Amino acid sequence: MAEDRLERKVTVILATDVAGYSKHVEQDESLTIKTFNAHEAMLRQLITDFRGRVFNTGGDSVLAEFASAVDAVECAAAFQGRMADINKQPDTKCRLEFRVGINMGDVIQKDDNLLGDGVNIAARLEALSQPNGVCVSKSVYDLVAPKTELAFNDLGIQKVKENSFHAFDLVLSHLEKRTVRRPFKAAQLAIGAALILLFASAAGFYLYDGAAETDAPAFTTANSSQPTILVYPFENLSDKTDSNSFGAAFTDSLIQSLSQYSGIIVLSGSTSKHAKQNEYTDAQMRDNYGATVLVKGSIQSFGSNSKIGVRVVDLKQNAVGWSDNYQFSESEIFDIQDQVGTEILNYLHINVVTGSTTKDWIKKFGTLENLTLILNARNEWRKYNPDSHAAYWKYIERVEENIGKDSPALFSQKAWGLHQRIGLGLSTDIEADKARMFEYADANLETYGNASSYGLRALLELRHGSVGCSKATELARKATQIGGAGDAFTIAGTVERKCGDINVSIENFKNALRITPNDNGYFIRKQLAGSYLLSADYEEIQEMVNPLVNNRDIGPAMLALLAYADLKTGSKRTAKAHFQKAKDLGLKVGNMNRVLATPAQVDDFFAVMSDVGVIE
Repeated sequence: MAEDRLERKVTVILATDVAGYSKHVEQDESLTIKTFNAHEAMLRQLITDFRGRVFNTGGDSVLAEFASAVDAVECAAAFQGRMADINKQPDTKCRLEFRVGINMGDVIQKDDNLLGDGVNIAARLEALSQPNGVCVSKSVYDLVAPKTELAFNDLGIQKVKENSFHAFDLVLSHLEKRTVRRPFKAAQLAIGAALILLFASAAGFYLYDGAAETDAPAFTTANSSQPTILVYPFENLSDKTDSNSFGAAFTDSLIQSLSQYSGIIVLSGSTSKHAKQNEYTDAQMRDNYGATVLVKGSIQSFGSNSKIGVRVVDLKQNAVGWSDNYQFSESEIFDIQDQVGTEILNYLHINVVTGSTTKDWIKKFGTLENLTLILNARNEWRKYNPDSHAAYWKYIERVEENIGKDSPALFSQKAWGLHQRIGLGLSTDIEADKARMFEYADANLETYGNASSYGLRALLELRHGSVGCSKATELARKATQIGGAGDAFTIAGTVERKCGDINVSIENFKNALRITPNDNGYFIRKQLAGSYLLSADYEEIQEMVNPLVNNRDIGPAMLALLAYADLKTGSKRTAKAHFQKAKDLGLKVGNMNRVLATPAQVDDFFAVMSDVGVIE
């Protein structure tokens, strides 16, 4: 049986329930349920109208997701406006008042349900909301405020249960502006407020069921190719007792901001607190939680100024990889936010996409919302199936709405999408799609002229071009000459494997790994293993793949290549076990088509493997 695979994405979560629902039920159960059902039907229709979907309901609560923060907030405003009108009517017999909370964050998709800190924070915001109101996180505020005429009331840093977050009330005509107690002083509040979302999509595992959290770790990570980060609670070096709250706010905000990024796994705040409560050593945090990177720091306040010390520890090497100190006044908080988050990510060598720097992509797409949509699009593209392909284009269309259909930023995305459409056999006019694909790729190359644009054009020439190998090799080698892009080296490795020198192919894949050591999903390592197979370097395959066999994100192709190497080196029993696991994970002929050069090589692969198993 295939192991359960968790799908991650960044999305906008809307959570709502009825204030005082139990009291209404006690007074008139039948009328309350009937009224709620009518309001829920109206809410569901609004969610659909604003391009969202309901993913969970229970009692008086509704949870929905949106790709756009603007859509989610405008949907909530429309709903509360309608509810205000309904409740003003003199013939309304049951006046239900809803609270709404909205957050953008990482979630885990399991079947049709969504779990994770992104959902959990939305629920906390809903609890903070006033009846008939809407309360949003700073991540939502930052996206919505510049793009709409909607007004917001800054509530500052708020703590609900174990979660601390910067919250805003949506200003609605039927509600009076409220004042909410802020638990921290101005300078402290600014720290938490300043740590806005840096990037898009990652970890923190909670199932929203209304239950109280425990002090146990939220989860223990499985082995993974991604760096697993634990942010340890920042130490208070001041005599002031309120610095403890200051440090807690900074820690929680740093966890939240880093957790938005898809290239890393960030352990939850409860895991961080659990480590501190048990006074775990660095080695224990590595062994107990699977952490590979530890972020530690200290807070010290003196007068109107503060000092933060941060260090990043490589738990695999048991060594401090990076550290720095920051002295600042209240007015410099936002600069500190940028420095701390960026330096941590730079140390980890995390890129938004293979071979591209974070800043380049943020500059290219303009806003966090657009970048988030693109990252989710890429995640769908990697799944390589008809449903994910359709989802890919929906994300691209949303970006088109924001930056225009003719934006050069989307040239490569559209070329990649058409490439996949043809490869999946979904094209209804192959020649027309090919023409558009090459048009976008050529325009992308002319606009940017970087390694990635040459790499894309090389791959399309290899797969679909009229000149084929000669042109593809020329373009791929140009890409590697420019250098600096992991995707370019990966494509060059693929081109050389089919058209050129297998040893050059191997070196290209190794260069790609040096640039992108995290290699999400082992995309590069899988290609390298395919080249090792063709060069008969079976021991290299075994050395690279054996340590990864039990990792959560290992794929069927990697295991199949390992099984082949086992068989070729005389380990038939091990080969059978690895091949069976590959089949359990969904091994198909298509998996090998993407890591071997020709159909003949794929056929030969399965012919050899028939000695230990067959693919139906």
